Amino acid sequence: MRQRWIFLRGWARESRHWGAFLDDFSAFHPEAHIVALDLPGAGSRCAESTPASVAGLAAACRRRLDPRAHPVYLMGLSLGAMVCTEWALRHPGEVAGAVLINTSLAPFSGFSHRLRPRNYAAIARTVAAPEPAAREAAILRMTSSDPARHECVVGDWTRFAAERPMSRINALRQLWAAA
Repeated sequence: MRQRWIFLRGWARESRHWGAFLDDFSAFHPEAHIVALDLPGAGSRCAESTPASVAGLAAACRRRLDPRAHPVYLMGLSLGAMVCTEWALRHPGEVAGAVLINTSLAPFSGFSHRLRPRNYAAIARTVAAPEPAAREAAILRMTSSDPARHECVVGDWTRFAAERPMSRINALRQLWAAA
């Protein structure tokens, strides 16, 4: 039986932001069936309203799957990992395992560790930035330890934002949920 993996990205990201990682994962795990889901309000679901809680995001993601497709393995990055954790806690029989990347969960991490005060102004500027390229470059600077090395992704990210724009209110609702 093939393992079914559900991949979830983080704040203001969509499934295309996984980039080559999906192909790399498939090459390493050829038995895996990967479903890269978008959170409500992002990517293919950009017209939807984002729930303002991690529990609401997890419920919305679960509704996208055939209930007979369980158990699943979950892979989540940042906010996506919070959603994976919520899913596993509320529906343990549906989850065979989870990989959590770059997440900071309450009560294990205080609010100021989950959303570092030094980033507050940058986050506010990012949400308010009218130009997608500037917004995506700012997100790269906040999330990469070596933004110059990864600068090549900004063009793709800008195209994603133009093709399936996330509303400011949905970005703020995701931020609220993560906080």
